[in-house]
Amino acid sequence: MKVDNSGKPITPSGVKPGVTRLPTGSDSKTDTSEAGSKAKADNVELTSTSLRMQALESSLSKQPTVDTARVAEIRQAISEGRFKINTDAIADKLVASVKELLAKRDE
Repeated sequence: MKVDNSGKPITPSGVKPGVTRLPTGSDSKTDTSEAGSKAKADNVELTSTSLRMQALESSLSKQPTVDTARVAEIRQAISEGRFKINTDAIADKLVASVKELLAKRDE
């Protein structure tokens, strides 16, 4: 499984139109059709999925991008000659990655 760490913001998918509403320029004007001179209130509603995505994004942003302890462990194993390289697994994953890239290119 590949992980995209491009830093691009996550865009929610499957959000129903009208569920989340951002204010427009006309929302800030006073609505004279309402009683008195009350300003039209802005209203934003978030779905439970959006709220969960916000929480996940927040917790992920706090995670380090590199596990320095794991890097130090691997570095130590290499220097001691204990690190074993599984060439078959590397080859299989490389071939799978190339197939995936070719399939995306053909789409």
